[in-house]
Formats: sequence, C-alpha cells, structure tokens
Amino acid sequence: MRKLLGAVLSAAVIVSPVFAKEENKKTNIQQKQETASSLIESSGKRSTQKVREQELQKIIKEAASIYAEGNRILFLLTHDKIEEAKKALKALKERVDKLEKQYQGKMVRLPIDVIVNEVVGITDIEQAKKLAEEVKKAVKNNDFVKARILLNALRSEIVIETVYLPIGLYKQAIDLAYKFLEEGKVKNAISQLQVAMNTIEIDTTIIPEPIAIASLLVEDASKRFKDNPEQALKLLEEAKKQIKLAKVLGYVRNDKDIEPLIKQIEKLEKEVKAKTGTKEKFKSLFESIEKFKESSTQTSTK
Repeated sequence: MRKLLGAVLSAAVIVSPVFAKEENKKTNIQQKQETASSLIESSGKRSTQKVREQELQKIIKEAASIYAEGNRILFLLTHDKIEEAKKALKALKERVDKLEKQYQGKMVRLPIDVIVNEVVGITDIEQAKKLAEEVKKAVKNNDFVKARILLNALRSEIVIETVYLPIGLYKQAIDLAYKFLEEGKVKNAISQLQVAMNTIEIDTTIIPEPIAIASLLVEDASKRFKDNPEQALKLLEEAKKQIKLAKVLGYVRNDKDIEPLIKQIEKLEKEVKAKTGTKEKFKSLFESIEKFKESSTQTSTK
C-alpha cells in the first residue's frame, strides 16, 4: 500500500508594516530585473509550483492525522501492545465520529495527501506537429508499440495524484476493529484495521501544462503592461503559442476550440500597443484561460 507523505503543516506569519514595505520594494526591484525571457523560461516550474501550493491547501489535516493514527495502532497490535492499542483505538474512534459528523452531507471523501509532478516532452510546435504525424502513421500501420513511445514525447502536463479517505467506509472499519478488540479478538481487529487502511482512493488529475503556462504568463503580463508594454507583449505572444501547442499535443480537439482565446489575446495585444489595455481586460483573459484549462483537465480514480 502506498505510504503517505503526511499532512503538510502550515505556519501563520505575522508581517509588520515596515517589513511589508521592504518586501514591496524588493518585489518591484525583482520585477524590473526579470525579463520576459526569464519569465517564459521559468513558467513551467512556476505553473507546477502554483498548482502544488493550491492542492496542498486542500488537504484536511485532521483526516490525514487520523489515517496516520490508524496505521500507528495497527503497528501496536501487530507488536502485541494490546492495552496501548486499545486506549488509542478508543480515542481514534471518537475522533473519526466527530470528523464524519463535521463533513456529513458536505464531503464523502477527504483529501489527505497529494503529489504534484511536471511531465515535459516536446515544447516546440513544429517538432510536435511532425511527431504527431508520425504517431498517426504508426497507428494507421497498426504499430502501437512505436505509437506509444512517440506519444510519451508529446506529453506536457502537470500530474496530480490526490489520496482520499472515504470517511464513511473508514469509520465503519474503525468501529468494527474497536468492537473486536473490546471482545478480545485481536486478529479480527488487526484485519479490520488493515481494511481501514485500504479504504483510501487515489485520483490522478492531468492538467495540460501549456494552458497552465499561458494562464501564468497572462498574470505576469498584467503586472507589467503599464510600465513595460514590450515585456507584456512578449509574454502575451508566448501565451498564444502555448495555447496553440496544447492543441498540437492533443489536449484540445481542434482549432475551433482555441480560436476564441487566440482572438481574445490578439485583441488585448492591440490594446497594449495602443495603451488602452486595462487590468480588467487582463483579468477577463485570465479567467477565460482558467475556464479553458478546467475543461481540458481530466481526472481518473484508482
């Protein structure tokens, strides 16, 4: 069974007004030092990190702690520490009851762990087009082995593996384990705790990285279009390329699906050149790309 990484603990930081001002100065200096090229170069890692931070915030720490405690009690029982396990299991049962009531009618599965990885293949549009044609030929010739190998190079995605605890099923297993232990049936209690540990489900979510990058680059451009319109235009141009790349890589079905976004970017580019661009228009473009990213994202459950 997959070992959990453990719940990620976050610490609250109190920032003084003086420190906040210094940080703002540093941010402004940093923005001036960063070029469009450096932002584009780091966009893949930054978009993956952004997703990682968002996913970590979704983890329910109490659920993760409860799952870890179940594992600990199982260890105690398998090492003949019966009395210690009995006390711990009683306390765990109470915690599970409370947690189940807290999320009843809200969430059936509680996220307790997440791993986020970046998978990078070909990023050049022309090379991707050639490779896509080779894949089609391989499939047409019934050469699926070659097609599979080639398809791996056409991957550019952020892969999220989220571990969920089905709280209802877990509660049932914990309740039964406690009942068995109270009756002195240690082996039965161990079996039920093993069942509890195996109730976890893993969802794999695939986000097309080019679309995530496009979204991030629009955010970058929105911070620079007033002071440095040339940088903003380079970032918008790259965002446009990334959306086109997503289509070539097969994350988008056809050109018609990306046409509205391309037109929206091109319109904003003209406005930046004419110095009529606004934060609201950048926000509108960002929201459009985010919706597009959401519709292009796929999730499967193990």
